[in-house]
Amino acid sequence: MLPKTIITTRKPEDRKKGGLSCFSKGESAAATVIAAVLLLALIFTVISVVKLEYVPEWKNDAEMNHMYDTWDEMVGVKTRIDVLSRLMESENYSAYSISATVPVNIGGGEVPAFDSSKSDGKLEVNTEKCTMIVTPYSPSQRIKPYIIECGGITCYSENRQYPDQVFRYENGALILADGENSRMKQFPIFGIEKTEGNNYTFTLGAVQILGKPDSISSNAITPLRLTGWGVQPMHNSSDYIGINISAFNLTIATKYPDAWTAYFNETAQEKGLANGTDYTVRCMPESGHVRFSFLGNGSKKLEWLYISKAKIGAELGSGSSFNANYRTGWIENIMRLNKWYCFDTITGTYKNSQISPNPNLLRDYNSNLTFPSGSNKVIKLVSYNPNNSFSQKIDKNKELVMNFNFVDYTEFDVISPSSATIRMIYRYGTNSSQLSTKMKFTGTEDSLNPQDNNWYLYNNKFSVSPKTPSDLNLSLYINDGSNAGGTFYIDYLAVYLS
Repeated sequence: MLPKTIITTRKPEDRKKGGLSCFSKGESAAATVIAAVLLLALIFTVISVVKLEYVPEWKNDAEMNHMYDTWDEMVGVKTRIDVLSRLMESENYSAYSISATVPVNIGGGEVPAFDSSKSDGKLEVNTEKCTMIVTPYSPSQRIKPYIIECGGITCYSENRQYPDQVFRYENGALILADGENSRMKQFPIFGIEKTEGNNYTFTLGAVQILGKPDSISSNAITPLRLTGWGVQPMHNSSDYIGINISAFNLTIATKYPDAWTAYFNETAQEKGLANGTDYTVRCMPESGHVRFSFLGNGSKKLEWLYISKAKIGAELGSGSSFNANYRTGWIENIMRLNKWYCFDTITGTYKNSQISPNPNLLRDYNSNLTFPSGSNKVIKLVSYNPNNSFSQKIDKNKELVMNFNFVDYTEFDVISPSSATIRMIYRYGTNSSQLSTKMKFTGTEDSLNPQDNNWYLYNNKFSVSPKTPSDLNLSLYINDGSNAGGTFYIDYLAVYLS
């Protein structure tokens, strides 16, 4: 019997090693992947923690620093305006010859590597009103108030973390506003000085920002061009010979009454004036008015009051759109000689009812018309076609009354006119012989005589002596006694000052 045989198969050594090697490599690869995933998760966690916990604080600090930088730039705006104002007061200053451009960075607050986005901002010129009214008082004579439309320059922030700020330049003052609160950080050119005894002098240097209302929203640097157009003396109490000007009111219409109220109180008290005895300050937040009154009835006396106005042009621009020669729009409230002006306000009555025609109806005329030369007061226009004319039907024995005034203009440019020419294109649509017309202009009467249902040009020169543009008022009275009545038309009406 053969012995039992056991057969054992042995794997090659290299095959065993190969299997172990593959297993080890698989373990290593998995470990690498797991490590990479864990590392990425750690990195994302760190980044998330940084963005959630630290970046907002860094953003807040970056925007706060940007606010300091923007404030410094607005301080530069005030500094340049102050310099221009003083240069314009010098005798050898050539008007319209000095300009300065201030770069204002209205966007910032980026955090490098984590948040490169910038917060936005807005820079505006003459979008907010600021008006200064000074009313001198004399026991013996009424003196008209001086009204100055000051305008202003405003920079608004649109931060994402740091509280928004408003930096406002108006009438020589630089104001910081935060919500409803406002503080005056740099003061206007208002001087109060004590002289001999208890006498006081007041010099009020107003600043009028001239230029069209404009604004730019951006997160980049915006150039602001400032141009000095001259300083205009407005009031000198020394010129009133024999008239004692003993008191005055100074009213500021502003969006920031808190700042002006604090300024008036602090300045007056620093100069030794007592509130309630020598002066008062009244804040009217509902209307945005702050009124400083020098009373002049105590021991402090008004020795001298001087008011001047520095005219500063302000223009915004960016790249090729910047127009350094832009001048249109900066004289909206000033009337000048040798120019035609259309009335900006029309009121009237017909059949005991108020009418308010649109003044724009009387601003244009047919461009094919060439105004005839000569001194003829009334000229018949042949084959004239009107543009946007005003019309009003008039019944029998009913009177149309129309009043034309200037409201938007508040002053003449240094010299008041001595004459004014009225130019009107008009027609009465009837053949009535019972038409009655009367025209009154600054106290002088005249009449219109339209005939044959034709268009006519009225051109007449009047002697005038207005103190303000509001004195240039025109009134028309049209009455038809015929049975048919008619329709009165005006296509153009303007005043030329000389």
